This record gives sequence, C-alpha cells and structure tokens, in this order.
Amino acid sequence: MQNVMFVGRLAADPQVTEDFAKAVFRLLENRGRDAQGKDRIVGVNCVSWAKGLNERVIAPGLASGCEVVAVGAFVDNRYEAQDGSQRSAKELVIRTLTVLDWASDRTPPANAGQAEAA
Repeated sequence: MQNVMFVGRLAADPQVTEDFAKAVFRLLENRGRDAQGKDRIVGVNCVSWAKGLNERVIAPGLASGCEVVAVGAFVDNRYEAQDGSQRSAKELVIRTLTVLDWASDRTPPANAGQAEAA
C-alpha cells in the first residue's frame, strides 16, 4: 500500500460520530497561484477510523483552520447521490496525523503531537 502525505488546514470543524468510530474532515492546501494570479487551492477529503485518534486528538483539539500533516492511503469511496445516481470520490484514510497548529479556542490533548491510527 502506498502512503500519501498531505499538509493542509481544516476547511471546517471535523465531523466525529458519537462513539468516536469515524471522523471526517477536509484539508485545504494553497499550491501557489495560477496564470491569472488567483490562489490555487487543492482539497482532499479525509476519514479516520481510529477510535483512539478520533477521541483523544481530532474531537477535542481540531477545528476549522488547524494545520495538520496527514499520512495515509487513498481509497475510492462509492456512494449514491441524492438524485439516485452512483458517484465515486477519493478519500485519504488517515494512518498518522501530526498537528502543527491547534485550535485556539480548544485545549490540546495531554498527549499532543503526532498520533497514529491503531
């Protein structure tokens, strides 16, 4: 399995299930400017299935704007859209997550830093 490293900021607060089994968030990265001088923003949808990571790091310490280094593998996710059509999207399944910039209105967990999915 190939791993991908993505450095970016959370586009919005992460969505974490009540039992911490799943966390979903989108990372955005500025990749310079295009020919017209506009920012080139690249985004990637991320999912974490690691209950410990979700409970101890993602839910309490991350919010919109936090900067992280996410390492994981891309998987194709197929789903049915609201209009009934079949669609697919790539998701980065998180293996390790290093927080570079914690949410200012939240307290970083006691074991802050790099966390690995179990």
